[in-house]
Amino acid sequence: MNTGTVARVAAVSICLLMLTSCGTPDQAREGARSVDRGATLRVAGNVVPNNLDPHQSGNYQIDFPFLSPVYDRLTQAVAGPAIAPMVARSWEFAPDGSSVDFFLRDDVSFHSGAPVDAAAVVASLDRARDPARSRVAGRFDMISNVEALDTWTVRISTNRPAIDLSSALSTTEAAIVDVAAIAAGSDPATTDVGSGPYEFDVIRPGDRFTYTRHEGYWDPEAQKSARLELIGLADDNARLNAFRSGQVDAIKIDPDQFDEAQNVLRQRGFEFHQYPVVQSYAVQLDIGTPGLEDRRVRQALNYAIDRKGINDALLDGTCPPLSQPLPEGVVGHDNSRTELYTFDPDRARRLLREANAPDDLSIDLIFVAGASPQQEMATAVQAQLRDVGVDVRLQPIPAVDAQATFQRGHKALLNSRLAYPLPGQSLLLNYMAAYRFPTPPSAEFSNAVLRSLDPAVSDDERTGLLTRASSVAADDAYDVYLCGVPTMAAYSSHTVGMDTLGQSDFTSIFDVRYAGKTSH
Repeated sequence: MNTGTVARVAAVSICLLMLTSCGTPDQAREGARSVDRGATLRVAGNVVPNNLDPHQSGNYQIDFPFLSPVYDRLTQAVAGPAIAPMVARSWEFAPDGSSVDFFLRDDVSFHSGAPVDAAAVVASLDRARDPARSRVAGRFDMISNVEALDTWTVRISTNRPAIDLSSALSTTEAAIVDVAAIAAGSDPATTDVGSGPYEFDVIRPGDRFTYTRHEGYWDPEAQKSARLELIGLADDNARLNAFRSGQVDAIKIDPDQFDEAQNVLRQRGFEFHQYPVVQSYAVQLDIGTPGLEDRRVRQALNYAIDRKGINDALLDGTCPPLSQPLPEGVVGHDNSRTELYTFDPDRARRLLREANAPDDLSIDLIFVAGASPQQEMATAVQAQLRDVGVDVRLQPIPAVDAQATFQRGHKALLNSRLAYPLPGQSLLLNYMAAYRFPTPPSAEFSNAVLRSLDPAVSDDERTGLLTRASSVAADDAYDVYLCGVPTMAAYSSHTVGMDTLGQSDFTSIFDVRYAGKTSH
């Protein structure tokens, strides 16, 4: 089989194994409505990052919406979801799957004016992969080498078959930064060294970022508005009131404010879109924590949880109960384990006795301070586990410190498990990366996940491997699974693209690259 054939087969596999069907950026989605190219698009989410350097990201979910307008990547996730070209116009897998050649556009420049050629891409990826210069180096541990074959071709070699490589390169962690400008004195922690459709204007850490259109950008559809204003409003009521009063054009709706938001959305001029349920809320466990090594103990924790009660009382019925990592509708979901963990406190107590769990079994549970509904969910989990004899000590900490604190081990974290375009990628990054799963999972789980990421595997075999991995994680109770989280957006009728945000198909991230406003 020649290289071109392998590339085409791999591309089809990526499309078929995304969370839903493939799609491409719809440059005509505004239909008959005229886009206002002079408008300012204002979007409010939960939190604003303190970080401007994409290679120093401590939380991809927080940083992506604010960094993506300024930084291009080789590839991009678009509605569908699908992985589509960005700076790379196309790519091909080697016949043995050990490398991928990326063929670059020749009309992309950094905001400094320097070309984004193969040498610039290599320099940027080398920086992202260097632990001395990057906090995200571990995200690219499948890459063994990056080289420029010519001015516009980059070859990335991998240490394993990696159908997920093009997806990994779509994140802001793989953002292409102007390394030459950094060497000349530009500081990416305080200034723009990107090549994206917008430039930073006013930066107010913890409050808002504003942006101005970068003139001459190669994709005008990615910069429909003259200005962007991305705002962080952690308080649900403040965010909803800002939307109601017209101070912002679109907001992220959290599950616990769904009912209240409906009162606003019934009014003229407001619209709502719910993306598929793909990511999930879970009590993330370090399975090597003393007292939690026996899977029966972890199973007991799962049986102690009243998922329906939490969903109805705290999440307005929007978060369907979950008993495994991959929700229904995602390739690899094990239908035989959809309702594995019913609410059964007596069974929980019995499993604890069978496992000879210590009478003083306790768990230190981290959650993000002030984050709703996580703090309310943490309190509910504490009460339900206490009912079966497990003491839970709640530890609210800042969002920027949550994952790093969990990574140090012997703690639990109530937060969302992120999803990615490929289900195998979701399992890999949630359960085989130390910063999200401190004690390694079983060999059976790991082998199934890695095999599923081989471009040479057939779609049917890949589905079976993913199902096996999801069932192992369920049976071994790698998490205390809670419920599947939908991404929900409320937006003005004078916006376009808010129902086709590429990242929102698989995680609660707003990517406003193809969003804009219409003329009134």
